[in-house]
Amino acid sequence: MSEHYENHAKEVANAFLGMLDGQVRDGISEAHRNELAMLVEAAISTAVLEQLEHAADEIDGLSKRLRNYAERYDKASKNQ
Repeated sequence: MSEHYENHAKEVANAFLGMLDGQVRDGISEAHRNELAMLVEAAISTAVLEQLEHAADEIDGLSKRLRNYAERYDKASKNQ
């Protein structure tokens, strides 16, 4: 995944860890911190890909409507 998502995931994980009591935070290993960042990164990636799919579906629908309009327009101008 992009470095941007990775960095953002680390920031989110660190922000969450910053909300914890110091004693609790100290009890979380570096491995668990890394796992948390990976989970956040996966969530970001999934959300972005879902939105890209939605945008692609919107573009596909618009393309079909535009083609349909163009075909009707072309037929109408030939009949005049």
